[in-house]
Amino acid sequence: MRPLQRGQARLNPTRHPRGPWKDLSRTGSWPFWTALAGIAVFLLDRVTKYWVSHSLNLGQELWSHWPVHILYTINRGAAFSILPDADWLFLVVALGVVLAIGWRWRLLARQPAWTQAGVGLLLGGAVANAVDRFTQGYVVDFIQLPHWPVFNVADSGITIGVVALVIRIVIAGRTSG
Repeated sequence: MRPLQRGQARLNPTRHPRGPWKDLSRTGSWPFWTALAGIAVFLLDRVTKYWVSHSLNLGQELWSHWPVHILYTINRGAAFSILPDADWLFLVVALGVVLAIGWRWRLLARQPAWTQAGVGLLLGGAVANAVDRFTQGYVVDFIQLPHWPVFNVADSGITIGVVALVIRIVIAGRTSG
């Protein structure tokens, strides 16, 4: 390590007056991409569910000859209809996700933009589905792929967000080990 020049201070975030929060480099001191992705998924999910539930009858299909089509269903279970009738469990899990992300909110700003976005997708999807479960007792699903359960935009956000976090954890494990 080179000696310090006259008037130069050693950077030590733990001794900075604001503690370790001084240099939250990637996007400043606020996780912009987390907020943007979370809000975008939440709003897109709400708009698409509203459109489906007000334009189609339950069980009705749209564009059924296409590989990806719309099928209006309701889901009382988790993503892809697993664990039906366990709404309280999903609300507790969604609350846990929100609290965990909120607890680490400022630290997210130190992560790459793609990691921030992945957390935002997870957050927005969890909140959107929790709002449905709390207000309606079920979630509207409508995206149908061949040989795949029906899902919605929030489910997609949750899935992509979890994949992004797993990739980030794997990358972090490889660089620290």
